[in-house]
This record gives sequence, C-alpha cells and structure tokens, in this order.
Amino acid sequence: MPNKNFIYIFLLTFIAGCDVFNFDEEALIYPTQLEPYEMEQLTELNEQFQASNDHICSTLNRYGLTGFSDVLFEGQSSPCLNREPVRIELTEPDTLLSLAVETLVMNEGFTGVTDPDKLELSEMEPLRGCIICEGPNIDSRIIEWKFVFNSQQINELDVHDSSITVIVDGLGVNRIWGNWYNDPYIPSRANYLPDEIVEKLDGQTIEWIEDGELFEHTILADSLNIPTEKTIIPFENSENGNLELRAGWRIEVPSNQVPFGGWAVFGDKIDGRILLVDKLRKENNFGPISDSREKFVTN
Repeated sequence: MPNKNFIYIFLLTFIAGCDVFNFDEEALIYPTQLEPYEMEQLTELNEQFQASNDHICSTLNRYGLTGFSDVLFEGQSSPCLNREPVRIELTEPDTLLSLAVETLVMNEGFTGVTDPDKLELSEMEPLRGCIICEGPNIDSRIIEWKFVFNSQQINELDVHDSSITVIVDGLGVNRIWGNWYNDPYIPSRANYLPDEIVEKLDGQTIEWIEDGELFEHTILADSLNIPTEKTIIPFENSENGNLELRAGWRIEVPSNQVPFGGWAVFGDKIDGRILLVDKLRKENNFGPISDSREKFVTN
C-alpha cells in the first residue's frame, strides 16, 4: 500500500516545481475595460440622463459617461448648437460653483464623481452674452460661468485627459464635458521601465496636423527627460472597440517649432506599446480630442 505521506509530498513538490510564483496573473485582468453600449441601450440611458437633468443639453458618450462623443449627434459640432441661451446676468459665481459640484455628484453614475472633496477647481471663466440683443441699447453681460476641474487622481496617479468642464447659466447647469472613472486595476510592477519606452521612441517621427498645418518632429532619445511618475491612460482600443484604462509613462517631447509647445507620448508599462500622443498644452474647447490627434509613424 503506498505511503500517503509520500503522495502528498510528491504532489506538493510537483506543484512547487510548476512556475506558480512566476505565473502572470495580472495579465488576465489587465487592463480594466469599458465596453461601448449598443445604440439602443445608449439612447435609453441618455434619455434617463436627460430626464434627470432637463436643462442639460450635452449628451453621454458611447460608454454611457459625460465625456465628449459625437455618437448621439453625428455630423454636428455640438449637441448644444441650437440651444437658446438664458439671458440672465450672473454676478455670484461662488454659488454657481457649489451647484456645479452638486450636479456632478448627483449624476455620479454618469460623471464618475462620488466625492465632492476630490474635485479641485483649476479654472473659472465668465462667458458673456447679450441681455438686450437688438435695438440701439444692445447690452452684453456675463450670462454663463465655466468651471474646469482638475484631472482625476487614483492612488496618487494622474488620469490623463480626465478634467471635467461644467457650464452654468441662470437656470442651472446646462453642459457637462468630461468624466472620471471607477478605480481600475493597476499592476504594481512594470514590465517596461520609462527608459525602455524612450528607447522605443528614438528616431520615430510625429506627424501632427493642427489648423490645417502639418508639423513633423523626429524624436531623439537624448533630448528627452526620463519620467519618474506613472499615469493612467484611458485608451480607446480600435481592435476591440473598448475603452481600456491602462497604466504607463508620460514622456514629454518638447518642441519650440509648434505653437502648443510639443507633445506628450504615453507608453504602456505592461506591454510597452505606444498608446497615444497628445499636445503638451491643450485648450478646453469642448470638442473631441480625436479631431486633432496625430499620425504616429516609425522611420
């Protein structure tokens, strides 16, 4: 009769001999992904959003969030294009700021904002319009305020391109552009260090069209600073159509030959791929970033 203790020892030895400690479990759950809604589902979800916010003209994006997307108003520059302005002068922006924060939290299922204390205001701008629009006494006053909140921070990591803009008029919030995300899974270790991403970029060329003008820039690794802090990158994967929340390195590529100061290149810390390229300095024009996104090629 076999010795049972021997069998148990053999099994434990066999299991220990398998590469269990090096098994890459993280690869099974990284990156966190958001799937786009089917149009029928998205339309229904947007109707729920509008019903709860009857003064808001902006719509949800394909992932059911308040981030910008033209999927529900294809061919138009904005869902608010034909909106009739509220021509009431606004002189107390602090009260309106509280309303903006309250509206974001009230719509947490669409905005991703659950804690008002995490919202940090980065910009507050008055928007003027006419109170009296015809006749000899045309009068222009502040009729809207724009509030821009800083990008989301998750475990002290910046989430790229996640600032939120809220526009408020005399009747309340009328537009929300941008959103935050539920906590994604971020692996603790990096398979690719920033200097390895920089090495990948060496000799590659950025081609960027801005206002009809083509800018080209060849990247030289020696001119780049090695980043020390990781960032979270919402990445629209064209292969599966999902929005993936990836972790990686933000590498600045400065250039005095372009009006926006250069580019930021983002590389994934797990698979090393170049995720996207963006402008170093951006303006919040309430439009889709993809309209001006680069063509990135290898020499």
